[in-house]
Amino acid sequence: MNSSRNNNNTTTATQRRRTSVVIIAFVASITASGIIILHMRASCNLDNYLKNDRHDLFIAPENMLVGVGAADTKESMIELDIDNACPRSSAINTKNNNSPPPNLMPLDRLQSIVNYWHEINCPQKETCQFASIGQHLLHIAMKRNQTLLTVQVGAMDGRSNDPMYGMFVETRGKNYVQARNGDIAPGRNSPFPDLRNWLPVMIEPVPKNYEDMKETYLGIANDKGLACAVPIHAAVSYEDSNKTSCSFCRFNTADDAPATCKGKPDWVKLQLGTLDCEHSNPPYKKNSQCILNDTLPCNSLVKLLADNFVPTEHIAMLQIDIEGYEYILLDGMFKEIPDESLPPVIHFEHKVMKYQDMTHPLVNRTSRVDHTKELLSSRGYHFYDEGEDYLALRLV
Repeated sequence: MNSSRNNNNTTTATQRRRTSVVIIAFVASITASGIIILHMRASCNLDNYLKNDRHDLFIAPENMLVGVGAADTKESMIELDIDNACPRSSAINTKNNNSPPPNLMPLDRLQSIVNYWHEINCPQKETCQFASIGQHLLHIAMKRNQTLLTVQVGAMDGRSNDPMYGMFVETRGKNYVQARNGDIAPGRNSPFPDLRNWLPVMIEPVPKNYEDMKETYLGIANDKGLACAVPIHAAVSYEDSNKTSCSFCRFNTADDAPATCKGKPDWVKLQLGTLDCEHSNPPYKKNSQCILNDTLPCNSLVKLLADNFVPTEHIAMLQIDIEGYEYILLDGMFKEIPDESLPPVIHFEHKVMKYQDMTHPLVNRTSRVDHTKELLSSRGYHFYDEGEDYLALRLV
C-alpha cells in the first residue's frame, strides 16, 4: 500500500504534544519485540525532537543512538572483498592510506534503523528526506566501524545535481546529523570530514560522464579521506540474460563533433544516453546527426555488481536516475534479488517517466509511474514525493 504525506502516518498536533510518556511507551514496545535495543534518558521528549532538527534521538550520547545498542551477530555480517572490490590499480583507491572497514553494515541492522527513522521523521515533511536517512545511516556506520554500501545507477559526473554528493560531501546547508561530544563538527558544512566508512558504487554509461565522475571521486578521496569507490562503465540491461554488450546511443561530445552538436545544452549532450536506439524522444529526432551508436558493456544489476566483487545482500541505499527507464530496472532487479535482501532505501527520479507517460504512453499497460509504485509497494515500500524524485522506504 502506498504511503503519502497526507495519509494516516501524519502526526496530528495533539499527538505531537505528547511528551516523554509517548516516547518511552514506543521504545519499550520496540525493545520488548527485540527489534531495536535503546536506552532512554528521562529528559527526552517528543516535543523537543519535533521542534529541533538536530534529531537528538539519533545522536550522541552513544547509548541513545539507534542501531548502536546491540551487537551484530556473525551470521548477519558480511565481509567485503577489499582487495578485489577496491583494487590498488585504481587512482581513487590509492589517493590516501585509508581502507574501508571490512564489515558491511548488515541488512537487518539497516532495516531496523530505517523502520525507526521513518516513525520519527516521516510525519514531518521537512525531515523525511533522502539526505537525512543517508546521513544518519553513515553516522551510525562510523560509530560501529562498519562500511555503508550505496549503489547509484546513472551517476553522471558524480557531482551535478547528485544526491549522494549532496548528502555526504557538500551538504549545501542540509546537515541532518548534528553532533555532541565533538565527534562531528555541527553547522552548515558537511558533517563528514572523513568518508572512509562510505563505499559508493557508481554505474555510468556515457563516456564523458564516466571520466568526469572518476575525477570527482578522486577529489573526494583526496579531500574527504574516501578509502574506496567502485566506478563501473556499463549499462544495466534486462533485455537478454546472455548479453554482456549492448548498442548504446549517446550524444557526440568529441572535440571534432559537428558544430551544430557543440552548441547544445549540457542536458542534451550528457543525459540522452539510451539502450533504446529507436528512441522516440523528440530530442533524438531533432539531433540525429549528433547521435553515436557505441558498443558498451551491459548486464543485469546483480551481475554487474558481482563482476566487480560487490555483494548485493547489504545494499543500504539504491539511487536511480536513468531518464525514464527506472521502471524497467526495478522490474528486472526484483526478479533477481529476493525480497528479504532488497535495499531498505530506494531513491529514484519520476519526472521523465511522468513526461513519457503523457507523450508516449505504454501500450496495454498501466503508466510507467504507476507500474513502478505497484512494484515497490507490493514489496513493502512506502513513498514520499521529493518533487522530481520519490523516496521509497521498505518498512518491514
